[in-house]
Amino acid sequence: MDVSIVVPVYNEVDNIAPLYDAVTSVMATMSRTYELLIVDDGSTDGTVQAITALAATDPRVRVVRFRRNFGQTAAMHAGLQL
Repeated sequence: MDVSIVVPVYNEVDNIAPLYDAVTSVMATMSRTYELLIVDDGSTDGTVQAITALAATDPRVRVVRFRRNFGQTAAMHAGLQL
């Protein structure tokens, strides 16, 4: 894996598809392998379902899910630990 992209999210269901599209578009222009680590920080709005659906169709997408909101720093830390 050349690049790991860590994105903490919280109640961002409407932004998941645009995020994915932007990341895949940019990474397609580079000759690097990558993974997109999306860390859900206890969302309550359908974000988990959106990122889980992406992970089911694209093996480059990995999901970390928190039971409750721990904050952006904790979410970023969890993503960096993988």
